[in-house]
Amino acid sequence: MGNASTWSQVSIFVGGLGTLAIFSFLIKENPFYRFFEHLFIGIAAGLGPMLVIRDFLWPNVLTPMLGANITVYPDGTLSEPYQPLYLLYIAPMLFGCLYYCIYSRRHAWLAKVVIGFTLGASGALAIRGFFGEVLPQITGSFKPLVVMGSGGFMLGESLNNCFFVVTLLLVLNYFFFTFGRDGSAQEKAAPLGRPLLMVCFGAFFGSTVMARLALLVERVQFISDDWLGAVKALLGWGLP
Repeated sequence: MGNASTWSQVSIFVGGLGTLAIFSFLIKENPFYRFFEHLFIGIAAGLGPMLVIRDFLWPNVLTPMLGANITVYPDGTLSEPYQPLYLLYIAPMLFGCLYYCIYSRRHAWLAKVVIGFTLGASGALAIRGFFGEVLPQITGSFKPLVVMGSGGFMLGESLNNCFFVVTLLLVLNYFFFTFGRDGSAQEKAAPLGRPLLMVCFGAFFGSTVMARLALLVERVQFISDDWLGAVKALLGWGLP
């Protein structure tokens, strides 16, 4: 228990030291900051493959393919039959290994096949995600201007929907350049979409700033509470 507590304090101490090193960039770029920047990138680069192997490759691919999840009982029976179809995982694994042909001048063209396949699959998934995100927004923009509830006419909901529809039409009109705007009602209404866009961008920016401030507050609390306590414990000053 003592060793576990000591290692916990050491990890907190290193984490606080890294936090102070990153924040030191606010003064100017320095070797202290650059060292911890490269240390963080190296740890992230090493942790990524390990997490893929531990959380995906080993439990979902290698374990069923090698039959490591099958228990052999003393009488020789198995907890579940082995599925030879799991060996088909070898085909995409070998296909993915063609990536390493990029290091060979003679066989570099094989890596292009894998890269092209990956780009095509990624593009298809991106298009699918785009329609899955945009189509619900399009259908959700069709709101009734007059909302009737169980108690009759709902004024608040109706005004809210009217404001939403007017805002949507004005913003779309701002980006509509197909027809000429000379002296038309479209030209006069187009500038009204700009302040509405600014309000939207301001809300996005405000939420981004709030998220960053939440991260800053968490780091400041970590430094003032956990890190200072770990420093005093490691130096033998006792906990506050």
